[in-house]
Amino acid sequence: MRINLNYTDQSVYFMNEKLKDLRKSQIMEAAQSVVVKKGYGQSRMDDIVKEAKLSKGAIYWYYKSKKEIYLSLVDHWFNEYSEGVLHNLENKKNASDQLKVLFDYFIDQFDQNPEIFKIMVEFWRMAGLDDDFNSKLQDVYSHFLKYIIDIIKKGIENGEFKKVDPRITALSIVVNIEGIHWFTLFDRSGVEAHEYIDTISDFILNGLKKKS
Repeated sequence: MRINLNYTDQSVYFMNEKLKDLRKSQIMEAAQSVVVKKGYGQSRMDDIVKEAKLSKGAIYWYYKSKKEIYLSLVDHWFNEYSEGVLHNLENKKNASDQLKVLFDYFIDQFDQNPEIFKIMVEFWRMAGLDDDFNSKLQDVYSHFLKYIIDIIKKGIENGEFKKVDPRITALSIVVNIEGIHWFTLFDRSGVEAHEYIDTISDFILNGLKKKS
């Protein structure tokens, strides 16, 4: 009898955790949609409530304020894209192939939904106004930077890349990926986002690779 009770308790626990994750994901998707449309300053909790199709009490059960929701959205956005990048890199052994996949992944995401990239422009704007946003973005980007640094170090160690400074090179890659965001703001540049990424990635990879 005791075993059945423990099993039931475990089932209830996992069901509750699954519902919790589902609700949080629902709130994150709603907040993402709202911030794209209205920006941080003009959005309200009521906007997120309406978009999420949940009660205000349900949202306040998980998040105590609009700011807490958007800080969590930074992590949600980063985790979502990190998982996508890692999935695409699974079958790539060469460092140059991994970097190319990294560029291609972000441009594919831009092609699917460029509006989403406006989120990062808004996050960086908030980072200049709010220490909590600044700290959150610094933390997120330090992880992303380290990931690219490790790829570059791997390329240097296996003789694929020249002996460059991994951190400076990784920073230049992050800056150029960040350049995708500006295509959501300026649509009269005369250059397509795809052309930009293809050209920049070729420049970077050709500069990194050792001459045969």
